[in-house]
Amino acid sequence: MEEVRNSQGKLVCRVDKSSKTVEIVLKGCTTLICFSDNGQISVTNKDKAA
Repeated sequence: MEEVRNSQGKLVCRVDKSSKTVEIVLKGCTTLICFSDNGQISVTNKDKAA
């Protein structure tokens, strides 16, 4: 996965071009955005394990 950073050098998200996936982690919550070939977008949210 390729890391995307803002102007302050902080990690914003990670992008996987081969699987067309964007992963965003914020305060222990992971959001996974997947783009399919037919144009649909799938969003999955996972809370950190307690």
